[in-house]
Amino acid sequence: MDVLTLLASPRSDGNTDAILGWVESALQSAGHVIERVDLTKLQIAGCKSCYACNESDDAPGCVVMDDAQDVFTKMISADAILFATPLYMWSYAGQLKPLLDRTFCMVRDYLTPTHRSFVEGKRTALLVACGGGIEGNADAVQMVFPRLAGYLKLDDRGVWIFPNCTEPKRLPNTHGNKARELAEALVA
Repeated sequence: MDVLTLLASPRSDGNTDAILGWVESALQSAGHVIERVDLTKLQIAGCKSCYACNESDDAPGCVVMDDAQDVFTKMISADAILFATPLYMWSYAGQLKPLLDRTFCMVRDYLTPTHRSFVEGKRTALLVACGGGIEGNADAVQMVFPRLAGYLKLDDRGVWIFPNCTEPKRLPNTHGNKARELAEALVA
């Protein structure tokens, strides 16, 4: 299986990067092909809300020419997509949000019987590393991601929260086990 991982952490070698690395290692050990995209190294503008994308019925059709075009192509080609972000202000890091907004171009006929998506049926999950606990901290992101997955008609394999991440060298041992569980859930 071809798995696309999208890292949205502004800290290289940070908690999110470390946990995503564990997931990727587990996937590679099981024979899956991983392609990681570090969103912090790309230029991705926000959605212009111009609706030009809806003029194309057979391709995403986004008119904003930046690195998101390449990411969309990779998303369409992958069998599974794993989003990885640190928790910032109860939600996604700013490096991920513009890409998610721009996925508007991946869907046609939302809220109609002919609702379809260019990534329909692909497996997906969200990995979230957060410095604090889950309750009262990561509640919003757990609600928002399933809605995004439904909008994109993705096969949602869950929001995986990794709490109490203070620094990569001090990540709890349980996070390694949970990372392997996430890898299994994504490709099962």
